[in-house]
Amino acid sequence: MSDVALQLNEAAGAEGFAGLSFADMDMEQAVAAMQRASRRPTWSYVVTPNAAHLARLNGDDGSLLRLYRDAHLCFLDSRVVFLAARLLGRQPPRVIPGADLVEQLFRHAITPETSICVVGGGDTVLARLRALFNIGVIHHINPPMGFWRDEAEIARTVAFIVASQADYTFLVVGSPCQEIVAARVTQAGGARGVAICAGASIDFLTGAQRRAPRLLRSLALEWAYRLCKEPRRMAYRYFVESPQGILFALRKA
Repeated sequence: MSDVALQLNEAAGAEGFAGLSFADMDMEQAVAAMQRASRRPTWSYVVTPNAAHLARLNGDDGSLLRLYRDAHLCFLDSRVVFLAARLLGRQPPRVIPGADLVEQLFRHAITPETSICVVGGGDTVLARLRALFNIGVIHHINPPMGFWRDEAEIARTVAFIVASQADYTFLVVGSPCQEIVAARVTQAGGARGVAICAGASIDFLTGAQRRAPRLLRSLALEWAYRLCKEPRRMAYRYFVESPQGILFALRKA
């Protein structure tokens, strides 16, 4: 089967929601899809937009929308958006939080023989990741803050990813930077495996940042926990961006 056919097959059951084609899968199916993509000789990437990310699509000139639409898989990473849509009688796709997907990949898909590439994160976090999961091959680059506005730095990062030939690439440099880098790797050609635009997932996985307890996550209250932990940094996201993203998603649903 060709790569195009594989991608079309992977997206089967995708839900048109908020102007995007979200993959409607459970976690086991999502992990399996990532495993298949990791073995391919071509490059693909996965995005996990949350409510704040969706807010940026309101008034977008189309450039961010293209980054999401060009992804191999797009998973909804917002239980609040999901619940709001259900309350209004809409049919949102199932929620696959990026941090949960990354955790499941490390616990059930990645082995000592798997090669990974991590873009972002400090050396201490990477050392902890290696120790926790006994990973044999880790390629790591930590570009400077704001590197996505510097063409030379983007080119250096893209070249590093291509040269790594990793099975899994974890882009943990924040949105929309990580999506821009993923798309630029696609344009450059020569890379393989699958990437996931995964925000703070590696920090959560290694304990560099403490994640909300599972009960709060199941009640769609992870945002409240993070707001209490980092009120100055998170206030704008949760009081301004996220409500805008929820309204945008509901209008487009």
